[in-house]
Parts: sequence; structure tokens; C-alpha cells
Amino acid sequence: MHLSKPTLTLLLLGLSGILVGFTFKLNHLMGAEQVFNAGVFAAVVGLLLAIRDVWKQRNA
Repeated sequence: MHLSKPTLTLLLLGLSGILVGFTFKLNHLMGAEQVFNAGVFAAVVGLLLAIRDVWKQRNA
């Protein structure tokens, strides 16, 4: 399975955003919810793009 660079970038940014947001939340720092939500959004978009990449390769 080969994923495109934008897909991998969004997945990595999403996962890192989730981890940073979770860490901020544990330390009760401001902005934790926004960082976490942005990370989840990027991860979901990255997963949807990954599904698209897999389907495109399967049909090709």
C-alpha cells in the first residue's frame, strides 16, 4: 500500500496534534481543546485520503 505525501503529512500532523492536545490537557494548559480538535480533524481528513488512495490503487 502506497499513500501519497499529502495523505501521510496530514496523518502525521493529525496524530501529533492529538498527542500535543492530550499532553496540554493533562497539564491544564490553555488551548488544549483547540489543538486536540485540530489534530483530530487533520487525522480524519488524512484517513479519508488514505481510503481514497487505497481505492485508487485497487482499481488501477
